[in-house]
Amino acid sequence: MSQGVLDGIRVLDFGQYIAGPFAAMLLAEQGADVIKVERPGGDPLRGEDAFMVWNRSKKGITLDLKKPSGLKIALDLAKKSDVIIENFKPGVADRLGIGYDKVKEINPRAVYCSISAFGAKGPYAGWQGYEQIVSTAATVYQEQGLATHPLYVVLPLASLYTAVDTAFNIVTGLCVRETTGRGQKIEASLFRSILSTFRQFNVDFEGMFRAPWGPTGPMPLYRPYQCKDGKWLFTALGNFKFFTQFALEMGHDEWLTDPLFEGAPFLIFPPRNAQVMALLKPIYKTKNRDEWLEQLGSQGIPVAPVQSVDDFMNYQQVIANSMLQTVKEPKKGNVKEMGIPVDVTGCPGKIKGPSPQPGQHTREVLKELGYSAQDIKRLKQEQAIKVAPRRK
Repeated sequence: MSQGVLDGIRVLDFGQYIAGPFAAMLLAEQGADVIKVERPGGDPLRGEDAFMVWNRSKKGITLDLKKPSGLKIALDLAKKSDVIIENFKPGVADRLGIGYDKVKEINPRAVYCSISAFGAKGPYAGWQGYEQIVSTAATVYQEQGLATHPLYVVLPLASLYTAVDTAFNIVTGLCVRETTGRGQKIEASLFRSILSTFRQFNVDFEGMFRAPWGPTGPMPLYRPYQCKDGKWLFTALGNFKFFTQFALEMGHDEWLTDPLFEGAPFLIFPPRNAQVMALLKPIYKTKNRDEWLEQLGSQGIPVAPVQSVDDFMNYQQVIANSMLQTVKEPKKGNVKEMGIPVDVTGCPGKIKGPSPQPGQHTREVLKELGYSAQDIKRLKQEQAIKVAPRRK
């Protein structure tokens, strides 16, 4: 039976919301044994559909860290864990008694990862921050080149980028530990991750991207067009080779020397870009989207259909790559969820199971730590833990 890349690695996940839990899930599905620790009230996103994905493949326990006996259990787990993840506001983990200094004292080999909104330094370090607050501050809603006013982006980009950055750097920390024998402290933040990713692409070509060109963008050769059947097709002519292929396939080789297209594909500046758009729009309206998709895509020209979520979930490319998996969730039944994003030859990742119910694995985890049935009963009476009812 194939082993996961991270088999034998235990992760203690104090994460909540998105970034911490998603990072821990990525590690779980590459083989790590992840224990999600929830406060008595549960993760703030528990009950949301997204919770099921970001917390699947984990064991779940419920602890009250404000009670001495609950804190002791958390530290007993930290002592036996390879990785600890927390995304409280800076200073909260220390106040709870599970901060880096305490964990390092009892487990110097641990890789300890703190995730925050704005980071541990600077004037905003202690500020309350969520996805939308960080994205606003990091220019995501303003510098889209789509409008003169802030534009809300539905996808939680800062949290998702941070989760991937975090998972990568945790694995890096584990590699360093193998060499030095010492654990590491990793500090990640939504602010740093979104800036490092987003700002790479926000190039200002003489103010072109700050013009209010509407929701389809200012680049006539790198944007979507509506087709005859009302559906949209994105054509991405990212270099002169693709532009040449496109012009020839469209039967307009004269475009290659036409001054209107000077600077193609990216540097067609106003007002010529509006003229090129006006030229191309009626051409796309002569055929249905799938006809253009087949004609242009088969010639190696970068094109893709603009799709709804339902379209995407049934997209043949998604299905062919096993990126749509059915997970049986206790309260929802069979749910279609994202698959494993990366294949590793010889040790593929796998979805281990649905997200845990509140306190589902508390009894199991405490028994592994050496707690007796009487201990567990006492801790439950003290309300330091929550234990899920035994399954019949």
